[in-house]
Amino acid sequence: MGIVTSDEYDKVELPAIEQLQKLGWIYINGLQFTPATNGEREYFREVVLEKRLATAIQRINPWISDENLRKVMRDVTHPLTATLMEANQNFWQTLVNYQSVEQDLGKGRKGQTVKLIDFDNIANNEFLCVNQFKIEGVNENIIPDILLFVNGLPLAIIEAKSPYITNPMESGINQLRRYANRRTPLEDEGCEKLFWYNQLMVSTHRDKACLLY
Repeated sequence: MGIVTSDEYDKVELPAIEQLQKLGWIYINGLQFTPATNGEREYFREVVLEKRLATAIQRINPWISDENLRKVMRDVTHPLTATLMEANQNFWQTLVNYQSVEQDLGKGRKGQTVKLIDFDNIANNEFLCVNQFKIEGVNENIIPDILLFVNGLPLAIIEAKSPYITNPMESGINQLRRYANRRTPLEDEGCEKLFWYNQLMVSTHRDKACLLY
């Protein structure tokens, strides 16, 4: 989906964004994340909001050294994996089982646990919903309707379709498959990198939604 018109936004994306805001998500228009705007991204191909992630890691793990912060950031943004499924599985393991780094906290150098998300204190995390976030793929750019970032990590994607088109739910699901390059993989029509981190996909039209895991 490309840039939506004002009328399409009001009817398609706005209801979902308003509901997310009621749940506590902070809304920012995707135009604020163009490389030339505010320094959040250097390139359109970046899918993690790295400055926000680094800030969150330091907030949740205040003991972490600069060296280990750089290591964790590198491991998260440049995973050594061969396939999309492997990258996604490894990232999920990091989310739920955390990551270990070697650091001396006063009792000798030993393994310390680094959390990317604070599951004990939910208020210690940043929840951001962004619409029309442009991403550079291998052959094509993609612009998901709504991305949900937790601490700068794109964990969920929402594709909002007009209820007036034919088969809106199926259309949204097909679009999500294209974004993940699962529809015709040899054509590289999506951006698999975005789905290294994805934990939830949603196709929705007005008051109906379908979750994809």
